Amino acid sequence: MPRTGPGEEGSAPPGAFRGPLLVTGRTRPTGLICLALTLTGLAGAVWAAHGRGPGAAESAATLLPALAGLYLAWEGFRADRAEASEDRGLAECADRLAVTVRNQWEAEANLRRLYDPHPLPVSWVPAGPDLTEDWPRLRAIAEDWPGGPPADPRGWAEGPGGLAGTGADIADVLLRRTPTRRLVVLGAPGSGKTMLMVRLLLAVVASREPGGAVPVLFPLASWNPAAQSLPAWLAQQLTRDYAGLRGPAPASMGRMNRAEALLEHRLVLPVLDGLDELPPGARAVALDAVGRALPPGQAVVVSSRVDEYRQALRPPAGVPARLAGAAGIELLPQTAADTAAHLCRDAGGGRGAAARWEPVLTRLGPGTPVGRALATPLMVFLARTVYNPRPGEHPAGLPDPAELCDEERLPTGAAVERHLFDAFVPALYRHRPGEAGRWSPERAERALVHLAGHLEHTLGGTPDLAWWQLHAALSRRAHRAFLAATAAFTAGLGALSAGPTVGAGAGLAAGLLGWRTGGSPRRLPAVAFQWSGAGFALGLAWALGFGLFLVLAARTGPVPGLVAALLLGPATGVWLGRGVVLLAGRETRSPDLALAVGPATLLRRDRRVFGRLLAEFAFGYGLVPALALPALFGGAGTDPAAMAAALLLVPAFGLCGAFAYASWGHFALARCHLAARRRLPRDLMAFLEDAHRRGVLRQAGAVYQFRHIDLQHHLADR
Repeated sequence: MPRTGPGEEGSAPPGAFRGPLLVTGRTRPTGLICLALTLTGLAGAVWAAHGRGPGAAESAATLLPALAGLYLAWEGFRADRAEASEDRGLAECADRLAVTVRNQWEAEANLRRLYDPHPLPVSWVPAGPDLTEDWPRLRAIAEDWPGGPPADPRGWAEGPGGLAGTGADIADVLLRRTPTRRLVVLGAPGSGKTMLMVRLLLAVVASREPGGAVPVLFPLASWNPAAQSLPAWLAQQLTRDYAGLRGPAPASMGRMNRAEALLEHRLVLPVLDGLDELPPGARAVALDAVGRALPPGQAVVVSSRVDEYRQALRPPAGVPARLAGAAGIELLPQTAADTAAHLCRDAGGGRGAAARWEPVLTRLGPGTPVGRALATPLMVFLARTVYNPRPGEHPAGLPDPAELCDEERLPTGAAVERHLFDAFVPALYRHRPGEAGRWSPERAERALVHLAGHLEHTLGGTPDLAWWQLHAALSRRAHRAFLAATAAFTAGLGALSAGPTVGAGAGLAAGLLGWRTGGSPRRLPAVAFQWSGAGFALGLAWALGFGLFLVLAARTGPVPGLVAALLLGPATGVWLGRGVVLLAGRETRSPDLALAVGPATLLRRDRRVFGRLLAEFAFGYGLVPALALPALFGGAGTDPAAMAAALLLVPAFGLCGAFAYASWGHFALARCHLAARRRLPRDLMAFLEDAHRRGVLRQAGAVYQFRHIDLQHHLADR
């Protein structure tokens, strides 16, 4: 993780000696207090020597100058205790993160039936020697690391063959058999790499010692290694999925947040899933960046498809890349016996129901299209979902699995896979007795196709379906135009009672304020609210000052008023827009430490912040000026029509501030637009939660993802 050179701040591990007290951030106040105590003690000793007896003088000369030393000793004791408390605080942060990670992925594993009563076994063998380090060199690398090898040499495998295993062995392979604790997991598409990573994560969390590193799953598809370093991207992902890690780290860590501090102290074990999901030209760059970012002794897991990983090791152009000190395993295809047993176990009651699969079972193996397709856990899962009944269903009303054997219609394994992908979503949304489905298969498929296209074509192929990024489905100009037009119309109409020039100036200022805030949505949603008295006072002062100056200019004559409106309105709007955007980080804060929040919870919290900010900005920027400006005109201030019109300033400025500080406004605007065009359901979050429950989507922290990246690609192509 981030490294610093010798003597730089943050280079020492927790508990290490960091030098004398007077080289810390408290140098200036501590030195001044020490100097003051020293001078006071010397002055007291001199006074005692001249004004008291010899005994009192000797005592004073001895004790009073020692005040500075006593103070330094007390400060050193306090600093040591604070440092120890901070180190314990970081370890406790890791422990709480581990609990959150465990709960999060246990719930996801149960929902995705990872520990199904009839799970498919996933086995592996050592990866080819051209894909990993030579075993003697790997052992030498581990023995040569500062502090010794991370794993006990007595548990190391004798050679690559000792890495072979099945299912629950994966944690032992990483933590004990691999000398460096660096592992590459390779496999064919749909071979179960991601689910194996989840099993690994849960097993490592279960065996973790208090204060140890926490395994965290990071899907690599959203990383751009050419634009962002690995540590910066890891910290960004942590703060997205665990909002409490956005808070500041202990003071000894400088200006880091908790996520950066955990990474700095190697308290996060990165599980990097899906190197193959990066663009072809970025894989070698990413692999090289991972190798350069990892300090000696840092454990890591990387998963990828075999061919894509081989191409990353030897790119067509550039220097070959390799993950130093990494062992590797390669997942094996499903055996025909495992596939047959899995498909027949829940085919329905009675032997007749299982007999539906007989035409398929006789063709399992690499010699037929259906046999080649059903060689991976993903395809077996899809076939089981499409053709096997769920509780309350009868096999007689379901499609016949024998259609998979029609080689005229499905002549290749790829054709069988496309057929299963096509049938998957309708099968999940088919009507079941006793279930009130809100979305028909056609409507659900249309929405999922649009969301997959949004991820592929609008967001550049990322797998992360984040509700706060839905605004990208509309152009930024659309957001800006809507907010600018709304703010300009309401503010201009509200200030019109104070005169045409005042209305024009207020409209220009509010319109430009809306244009700036409408084009600057937050990168992450707001999760909590913190009152900012300085921000409120600043906005109030500018709003009142702008209105007063504009009114006085208008009352002196139409020409000065028009000039003031044309000049001051845009200047004020641009300045306030910049201030609102820059202050957004100070207005919202993070919740409790390491709190993982799901997409729906995050939306509710951001919407709550949006409402509170709407009220704050409406009062600070709108209500007070609305009441103050008409009063400057004497009789106009008591005119009910003028007062009612002036109150239109409230929504103008309230919307601008809330849109800049929270993400819910941009999301609501995009959702309503897409729902009106029948692209997405109106209650989008309920639809996404239902899709997650059915198994179309998976939840990864604060975002949803399609169950498999190939499903996303397939739907996006449609």
